[in-house]
Amino acid sequence: MSEVLSSRQVALAALCEVEKGGQANSVLADALNRVDEELSSRDKNFVTELVQGTIRMRRALDHLWAPFVKRELDVEVKVAVRLGVYQLVFLGTPPHAALNATVDIVPRRVKGLVNAVLRRVSETQTNFPTGAVKNSYPDWIWNWAEKEWGLDGQAALIAMNSAERPEKRLDGYIQGSASRWVCSEVDAASPNGGLLLDVCAAPGGKTTGLGHQWDIVVGADHSALRASVLAELQHRLNPPRRAVQADARFPPFRPQCADAVLVDAPCTGLGAMGRRSDARWHIGKGAIERLAEQQLRILNASCQLLKPGGILTYSVCTFTKKETIGVSEDFASQNTNMEPVALDSQRWRHLGTGGIVLPQDYGTDGMAIFQWRLA
Repeated sequence: MSEVLSSRQVALAALCEVEKGGQANSVLADALNRVDEELSSRDKNFVTELVQGTIRMRRALDHLWAPFVKRELDVEVKVAVRLGVYQLVFLGTPPHAALNATVDIVPRRVKGLVNAVLRRVSETQTNFPTGAVKNSYPDWIWNWAEKEWGLDGQAALIAMNSAERPEKRLDGYIQGSASRWVCSEVDAASPNGGLLLDVCAAPGGKTTGLGHQWDIVVGADHSALRASVLAELQHRLNPPRRAVQADARFPPFRPQCADAVLVDAPCTGLGAMGRRSDARWHIGKGAIERLAEQQLRILNASCQLLKPGGILTYSVCTFTKKETIGVSEDFASQNTNMEPVALDSQRWRHLGTGGIVLPQDYGTDGMAIFQWRLA
């Protein structure tokens, strides 16, 4: 069995797990761990491309093959057809190679069907009725992005059909550039350091990515499991930093104890769909309003923890107006003792008193950030 065929088999098995309810990134990581010694780095990258790309482009793929199938397919066959069409249409694999490689990994009873469907797709001109179908998003996400951001919104969604491949930090942790830029803004706003509370800290990338001027950094998360993951990461990368379980809406810390508070708040994650290939299929429109209310509650609780002159940072990996400028304006109107702080870097687009990067700007997650100082 060749390595290329083995790669496709690993990808097919992972895709079947995701189709049955598994979380894409976790399923993929487990699959690659199981074949760590069997596959080369190049082949593991190929598996990643096949899995993430097929999940990401699911709607477009189904549009292309569905007209040629008149019955319901079982999970393995449906996923295999998607995998074959992804190679044909989005990877530019020669038809004979895509057909043969896909037919080789499906059960004998359906080899003829899979071959026939893929052949029809390869012989048919590719047409998509809408931008949402072509770029493989639910209608509501495509329409929302277009309504709020116009051509920039379309460009953001298109950009997230390719994932950022971030470099490792010096400590070995892999963190996206936009998240690093948030850490840089937190550090720049408080050059004298002191005590920093990261109230929505898990899994810990930003907590462990902050600079060395801080005397004490405490990361908190409401989930016991996530707090334990945070604690393990901090122990491995930055032992002086501490982890606790705490609900950011009702923080157990003493009022006016902190020199800085970071609220990297729970959000819809609509700016991070590039690295979360299945997120677009799970996010509901109603989550925007619900999460914006939660974000505002966390900010209102967090500002009570600041010493006079302390800095509050709010960041989210989304680009809905409600969760970004909407939350920031609501917070500012309810807390007139909080003064906006100008961002240190010019890489951010201006958004109210804060800033944002869209995925197409630098090939990163979409990320928004706002900072205030307690007067």
